[in-house]
Amino acid sequence: MKEKRREKVSFLLMLAVGLTFWSAGNLQAQSDVYFGHPLGSTNILGIYSPLASAAGETILSFPGPYTAFLNPATMILTTGFNLAISTRWSHAFSKNNYNYDNELASYKRTTFYPEFVGVIAANGKWRIALGYSLPEEYNRPKIFNYNNFDEQDGKLQNFGLSVARQITDKVSIGLSAAYRTGEINHARYYDSSQENRYWDVDIHSFVFDFGLIWEVNQTVTLGLSIRPPYEMTVKYYRYEELLETGDIIYPIRIKGSYKFPVVLTASSRIKVLDNLNFFSDVSYWNWSSSEWSYFFEYLNDIYRVGSGRDVVKFSAGADYALKLKSNVENNLHILAGYIHDPQIYFSGQGNRPTNDYLTFGLGLELKNFQIGASARLPLAALDEQRLIYSSRFQFGIGLTL
Repeated sequence: MKEKRREKVSFLLMLAVGLTFWSAGNLQAQSDVYFGHPLGSTNILGIYSPLASAAGETILSFPGPYTAFLNPATMILTTGFNLAISTRWSHAFSKNNYNYDNELASYKRTTFYPEFVGVIAANGKWRIALGYSLPEEYNRPKIFNYNNFDEQDGKLQNFGLSVARQITDKVSIGLSAAYRTGEINHARYYDSSQENRYWDVDIHSFVFDFGLIWEVNQTVTLGLSIRPPYEMTVKYYRYEELLETGDIIYPIRIKGSYKFPVVLTASSRIKVLDNLNFFSDVSYWNWSSSEWSYFFEYLNDIYRVGSGRDVVKFSAGADYALKLKSNVENNLHILAGYIHDPQIYFSGQGNRPTNDYLTFGLGLELKNFQIGASARLPLAALDEQRLIYSSRFQFGIGLTL
């Protein structure tokens, strides 16, 4: 039996390495063209716990308050009262040689935010969760371009409620609803002109998620989540400011919307050994069905939808739990993962850029208290211009009663 399990481990490791090398030839960082493309990706379901992020951003790796808003049925895999809190430190940089000396320069920016606080309460076969999260941020470096600068700030906040119920000993279902609200502020400073141009964008939406969990046996657990299409309302304000007088000229105010696509995510957890688990997520993003309302010439600045191609995103990770000598159940988790995340559009060279990442981290389980830290680092080459590279580091704590 142990030999068969070792063979499984070897096969899965070889498969993960093979996928990494297969995708490595086409890796490219994020485009800086569209204001509303979140830092790091265009395919973001929500916030993962630091330990789940370290395991490749996989849903079934560490069920809890976070996964209540990724696949709400996972709450059934928790017991009692669960509390989770985490913060995020992000580092973004871009390179550009569009300057008068034709020198390649690097532009950097770091941000630090509280990113999640949530709770789960259990009552028999029912679970309920409340949570706040920061699923997306739009902060970019101030990029130099022939003495002009583009600068951008923004974030998207999520306020959610989730419920789940165990249907049978092996099958559970769940539903979550969330209100999202945020803003994007973009500025362009002209060196050779008498005015600067600004964009102020407010975004609002309601998002729903449906989830299903099937505990096949003690070794395998499977999950399916569906995020139906939803509409994001946009209030767009663009204007120019005269540098000499401060007067506002050419103001444009519009209200429009985007239709974001359905997302289907299949998840798995495989217990290879008593202290070794493998996880994977495959998600399908139906971007070809996305669309926008009127005022295309303005909304196209913010987000690229409509002509996007469908995307299949893949992530995988592993968790090795090292038992610590103690009178109670204490574990040290060692985690690693990989994320293959295509963009929603093709570049001018005819290839589709991808945002691929390596992830890793550590977690400490001390009876009812958990602490974790993770890192997500880009795999793309770092010398391409007019692209945004981003790394993310998380730190979080949890409590189970």
